[in-house]
Amino acid sequence: MSAPRPFIALGLLALLEGLALLVYAVVVTIHAASGSTYGVIGNSTSAMIIEIAIFAVLGLGLLKVAHAWLRMSRWARGPFIMAQLIGLLAGISFIFSGASEQLLPGLLLAVPSVLGLILSFHPVVLQTYSATYRQPGSHVDQ
Repeated sequence: MSAPRPFIALGLLALLEGLALLVYAVVVTIHAASGSTYGVIGNSTSAMIIEIAIFAVLGLGLLKVAHAWLRMSRWARGPFIMAQLIGLLAGISFIFSGASEQLLPGLLLAVPSVLGLILSFHPVVLQTYSATYRQPGSHVDQ
């Protein structure tokens, strides 16, 4: 069974967000290996390790969510919405920080997050999930 378009769009959005987080983790890792503290508040090595781990885990999680969206798994919606809310709040924080150099990163966080939230509540998504609640054992339950 092929996934409807909103599920495909959600899967692609989660895939892009997950890849972006993994790329950021790799960039911080490269800067850490070169002795730079790029992207980290302070000079702490442990702060860099924690930052790399957080972004890598979140990125891998979103890749798993992307796969679940394409399989139309119900569990994908909860973590995806949480990720979008975090992205939206971070984006809004950047946008309204007053620093002009943070406007673009803020928009790059906020716009996809709003799109993801809108798509998460698309009528096709809601209808698909409500229909599967009435059919125990369907492939979408898993």
